[in-house]
Amino acid sequence: MAGNPLAGKRPKLKAPVFRQMTEDTRFHIDYDWWDKSTMDLRAYLATRLQALGIDDVQFDETVDEIDVVDMETGEVHRVDGFQYVVQTYFSQLPDDFAQRSSLVDAVFCVLLANANQPMRVTNIADKIGRSADVVLKTLNGPRIYQGISPVFDD
Repeated sequence: MAGNPLAGKRPKLKAPVFRQMTEDTRFHIDYDWWDKSTMDLRAYLATRLQALGIDDVQFDETVDEIDVVDMETGEVHRVDGFQYVVQTYFSQLPDDFAQRSSLVDAVFCVLLANANQPMRVTNIADKIGRSADVVLKTLNGPRIYQGISPVFDD
């Protein structure tokens, strides 16, 4: 094998970096995930509202986007008009909404009600009345549900 320049050499592969998620890991809804998925966000949101018994959502179909000011940073963000109206409804969730929803749907609703500001697993668990351990195990798997993704501060 004197003529083989690769003889005796092994390729060096970098191991993937996995981040450890804990109960302090923060999650948010990743709208890029929705853009890439085959699911329709508006249809999903309408379905969630109906499941919560909210059928009278009123919004102006002609408003594509609105400006929303982040009260902590003062930054202005463009937000889908329908999404903003739905977020307003979700911020007024009834106390028993989590019992009428799957864990993933309940987490989604809580994040949306919180203006999609990242929340710790422990805070999400408190809001939906489930243990932080169960929430973490559900969100920590290889599958991303409804765009609910961890936020890591680098």
